[in-house]
Amino acid sequence: MGLAERRAVKEFQDKSYPGLKADIEKAAGFPVPIEVSWDQLAKEDYATSYDEFWKKVYFQPLIAALKKITRDDIGRDAIKDGLKQITLTNTKGAYSAESAISFAGGELVIDHDPATNVDYIDDRTEHLIKILERAL
Repeated sequence: MGLAERRAVKEFQDKSYPGLKADIEKAAGFPVPIEVSWDQLAKEDYATSYDEFWKKVYFQPLIAALKKITRDDIGRDAIKDGLKQITLTNTKGAYSAESAISFAGGELVIDHDPATNVDYIDDRTEHLIKILERAL
């Protein structure tokens, strides 16, 4: 990771991430642990797009899905009992919701290429809802 990427990661961590983390915790109804593999998300030559791309690929779908699932007591209880960790990474370059999102053993993993199919927010949101509701 070059200097531009390190700077962009640091800026995202300092400016955008705290609010997004708070939004996730508010939507989930509790402070769920979140592990972000910053080095893997930091795709070379995209540093100027991290703020937009990461929000659209990882955070917006996650927040929207959690809000939809926790809209009632049944959903809030299910999330609180079943969701133990959220992991955001890019280990396999997956570009579709079906291949990038998994939920097992209480861990929700979004393993998506951060610069591919960025605007498919609704697809990722719907898939998150589907796999979480099925498993909880």
